[in-house]
Parts: sequence; C-alpha cells; structure tokens
Amino acid sequence: MLAVLSFLMAWMGWQMIDRYNSLQSALVQLPNPPTITQNLWVPMMLMVVKLSLLLVAYTSGLAIAKERSQQTLWYLLINRSSDHALIWNKFKAQSGVLAFVLLHVLVMTALLQVGGAVDWLQVACGVLGMVLLLCWFTALGLLLSSHCQQAGTAVLLNAVVFVMLWILGGPGVGDEYGINWLVLMSPAHHLQWFMAAEVGLSSVLYFGLGSWVLLWLAGHQVTRLRRQL
Repeated sequence: MLAVLSFLMAWMGWQMIDRYNSLQSALVQLPNPPTITQNLWVPMMLMVVKLSLLLVAYTSGLAIAKERSQQTLWYLLINRSSDHALIWNKFKAQSGVLAFVLLHVLVMTALLQVGGAVDWLQVACGVLGMVLLLCWFTALGLLLSSHCQQAGTAVLLNAVVFVMLWILGGPGVGDEYGINWLVLMSPAHHLQWFMAAEVGLSSVLYFGLGSWVLLWLAGHQVTRLRRQL
C-alpha cells in the first residue's frame, strides 16, 4: 500500500506540475499572479492529504478490530496497567504513516523550491495543519475500530466516515443557508485555514482537543471490552 501510495503521489504531483507549466504564460499576464505556493503547493498538499486518508483509514481500522477478530486483544491488555495505554501505543504506532507522508511532502517541496520561490511560512503552517488533521483522523479511526468486531467492517466504516467528514468542508456546502455550522465541524475546513497560513486558536483546539477526546473515548471502549472478555 505504501508503494501504491508513493506512485499515486508522484504521478498526480507530476501531472499538476505539468498543468501548471502549461498555464505559466497566462498567469504571467495577470496583474497579481498567484505564487507557486498558492497555485501549486497547496493543491498538491490537499491531494496528498486525500490519498493519506485512505491509508489512515486502513491502518487505524485494523488496529483494534483485527485484534478482536483474531481474539488477541486479551494478550495486549494482560500486562497493561491502563487500557488507555493500549490506545496510546496504537496511536504512536500510526506515526510511521505520518512520517511516510511527511517524507513525500519534504521531497515535493524541495523539488518546487528548485523551480521557484516557495513561501516557507505558508508551507510550515500547511504542514502543521496536515499533521494535526492526520492525527485527528487517526484517533477517530481507532475509536471506530474499537467498536467493530471485524477488520474489514472497520476499514470500510473508516473510509465512509472519513469521506463524509471531508465532503462537509467542501465548497458550496450550505451556501443556500449562509454559514453552515456543519462546515465548521469539518476537519477539511480547518485545514484550509492552515493552508492559507491562518493559524487560529479555534483550529488548533479543534484538532488537539478533538484528538484527545477521541482517544479517551477509544480507551473507554477498550475498558468495556476488557470486562466482556
């Protein structure tokens, strides 16, 4: 899956660069042409996030549900002083996925820097938002996985929920009603602020506190499962 994800990121990134080069002559004629960060880096990173969510849905979905289906959850809990420690260790294990994604982001940004000036402040804000968003989705995936008995069901449920949450932050959602509160609940909406170098306290709390609450709920569910074993 990592190899397939790498291929898709590289291929789609190359296509976006090729498209950007074909539009250079038209962009130069604009009075205030968009920078390479706004017109290329941000769309590329949003594409990376979308692909990464599929990987997060798979890995986090297997984390607890697979242990339940193979009846190995008890062996993980037998030497744990706290059920929340199991969830935290599962969460830390997902950091390998995050490191894999960040490596691709670093390579893509370095390649863009060779061809043009990159706004490193906007890049830093965007990477911070990407890390917080993937941590938030990982915590949500662990919570959903803890409620499923079959690994396939957990992965499918994660994928469906992740897509629905992403769509909530899409353009045009709730336009007929003005500002829709559902949009503000979407992680994609908060990520857009980070990508625009607008780091707000509300977005940081949304991802940070939200991840903690989701992990706590997952730990509480594991405690309930321990009592049933």
